[in-house]
Amino acid sequence: MGLALDGIWSTLRCVAVLLALSGVAEAATAELHIPTCAQFLDIGQKWVGLDEAVAAEVLGLPLYELSDADIDRIDKGLRDCAHDAENGDEKATFEEDRKQVPVLRAARNRVRRAFADFTSAKQNSQRKLEEIAAKLDALPASPASRDAVEDAQATVSAIFFELNQKRVRAQVKETLAQDFPAYSEVMAALARKRRAYILQEQNQLETNAAEALEQHRAEFERLSLPTEAQDATIILQEIDAGKDVRWLTLRQWAALVLSNRENTSVKAEQQRPAGDLPILAFEIVRPGYSTAEFGFRLQGQDLLLVESGTDGHFAPIDTSNKRQEANSLLLAVAVAER
Repeated sequence: MGLALDGIWSTLRCVAVLLALSGVAEAATAELHIPTCAQFLDIGQKWVGLDEAVAAEVLGLPLYELSDADIDRIDKGLRDCAHDAENGDEKATFEEDRKQVPVLRAARNRVRRAFADFTSAKQNSQRKLEEIAAKLDALPASPASRDAVEDAQATVSAIFFELNQKRVRAQVKETLAQDFPAYSEVMAALARKRRAYILQEQNQLETNAAEALEQHRAEFERLSLPTEAQDATIILQEIDAGKDVRWLTLRQWAALVLSNRENTSVKAEQQRPAGDLPILAFEIVRPGYSTAEFGFRLQGQDLLLVESGTDGHFAPIDTSNKRQEANSLLLAVAVAER
């Protein structure tokens, strides 16, 4: 808003700082906070460029809730301060701040228009989001429906971006997830469909693994995997938006690896690092690809992937990027590219 904000708007920014330092500032409430004369004077002319968001924080109200009577109270407070000023400099400061009251009123009007625009946009998008949610729930979890789901996700993302921009401009603190049921419902529908795809893929993998084990049982037996580890579940850590997923058993994964024609050699051995728990190590040779290496550690009934690498670069998985790469490699050696 430029230099026009130097007066009362500059004052309000400093009040926010002073209140926070003194422990007086609290979360925004329905009560209008008007700075005292002493606070106005303590501020001086140090701060410039106050925006609407800071003004709302200082006053304790989003600006769209600021009434003409509230603005008149701020103006009266400054007028009373000027009347009670102890010297000419103080009086001049208060009178200069009073000249900026129309700037505050104009900002209030802008935010009110933004709030009305946000409210209208929510109403206009509600029916569309509800229709998308209903269509998503009606779609079968099949490969043929994936494009439709991706299109729905893109549409919802575009609506969210536009609404969220309007929400911020309108100084609405509640997020769309908190305050817009239609948005929450369509996000839940998307999540349900993603889970349905994951379950379908998991079931197909388990079916393929059972068939692979029958075809490659002799090779599986030659791996001599520890009995207690064969039916432990591989945990894909941080793979689903930072969350862990219980995947296949070691028996199922090994069977798929053995059946993958892109793999020409699979070796497994128990390693016992000094002072640490045993690691079940795999080396998988893939002509045309890097040789893949994995190190699993048994933890109860879970099997955690703790080391991974390619072409001899076998190292602990100690960063999120390494975790993502290891999970991708773990899936790649089990499922051939189509």
